[in-house]
Amino acid sequence: MGNKKYQIILADDHDILLDSVEKLITKEPDLSVIAKVNSGYELMRQIDVSFPDLCIVDLDMPGMNGLVATEKLLGLHPGLKIMILSMHTEKSIVKKLMQMGIKAYLTKTSDREELLHAIRQVLNGQEYFSDKILSQQNLSKIEADKQTEIRDISFLSDREMEIAALICDGLTNKQIAEKINLSPKTVDNHRTNMMRKLDVHNVVELIRVCLKHGIC
Repeated sequence: MGNKKYQIILADDHDILLDSVEKLITKEPDLSVIAKVNSGYELMRQIDVSFPDLCIVDLDMPGMNGLVATEKLLGLHPGLKIMILSMHTEKSIVKKLMQMGIKAYLTKTSDREELLHAIRQVLNGQEYFSDKILSQQNLSKIEADKQTEIRDISFLSDREMEIAALICDGLTNKQIAEKINLSPKTVDNHRTNMMRKLDVHNVVELIRVCLKHGIC
């Protein structure tokens, strides 16, 4: 990580949690907490004062919650790196935040090692989603770098778009085949063709492209 001291802002309405996470982070020689805030409004004001390398944000906060604050902040500052640290694992919420462009999502049950690993992944320009979050999204593994450029989906046929949406729903080739009256082999061929057209190398990357384009 070099000699740089990375600056982090924490946003949560529970001071005990803020203090605990701050203590954990500041034990690392290259990490520092430059501010702790209790609401989305405070987070937005603080970022106007000092732009951080990373924000770690809870979703449940009074006034402006973390979801709204994240949407507003990424609209204003697309390059801002935001990690969500929350008890929420609902698929719809996580999906919305992924589409917004968050860099990481962990639950508050994550341990010290996972939190620090996620922070370093994000600071290194990568993304990190905990296994629990990925399982809720029907993604089977964490990629080293899941930052996928928005690719041209105009090359996909209507049938491929239909299959892509079903893949996002977590259906297997067999389940998709039964649903749309094709053979599993034909579905697999469509999946292979989609990955080739979109220049992705696995289902995780395929789903992320679909998320970015609103197919999922």
